[in-house]
Amino acid sequence: MEDPVFHRAGVPEDPGDAMNVLAIESSCQTGSVAVLKDGAVVSSREFDSPRGRGTEMFAHLESALRDLSGLDLVVVGTGPGRYNGLRAAISAAWGIARARGSRLAGVPSLLGYEAPEYFVAGDARAGQWFLARVAHGKFLIPPALYSPEVASGILENGIPVFTTSRLDGLPEAVVAAPSAGVLALRDFGPPVPSYLKPPHITKPQTS
Repeated sequence: MEDPVFHRAGVPEDPGDAMNVLAIESSCQTGSVAVLKDGAVVSSREFDSPRGRGTEMFAHLESALRDLSGLDLVVVGTGPGRYNGLRAAISAAWGIARARGSRLAGVPSLLGYEAPEYFVAGDARAGQWFLARVAHGKFLIPPALYSPEVASGILENGIPVFTTSRLDGLPEAVVAAPSAGVLALRDFGPPVPSYLKPPHITKPQTS
């Protein structure tokens, strides 16, 4: 059985071809699975993913696959976000694409909001926020780490701010999770996880 082929274009090679797409997003507390046919979302399911270890994703994937008579492409959110959630989603996407002989692609999770232009901000811990600016599905400012003071200075009035959890110091931010269905309509890249910091690993204490 061959490994899945990475699909790097935002549309099928022949726009007239039918395109059955499965999209998976699990970078934060709330994940989603979506099925698209010919560029339209026909089903979308959300699930809880506490600490990225939720088992609901696999039940929703099983249901989604039953909705598809064929599968041309698997799209997965690549973060940045929770380490466990990203790894689980990317591994599931790779396994499904390999088993079905489908193409595989990744999309940054922060592109998964429907607004035409917006900021995404979040708590990166250690006194830092991450911030990105998106317009028409592309980064105007790629995700990076800032102090809260610097990040607040980058924000502009009238442009919405999304965050995946309540952010102290930014009460106007809209708490919402990225959508798998929206990610499937963005430009694709390799399905490689994106981290703004190295994963935090608790080491056992030695005597």
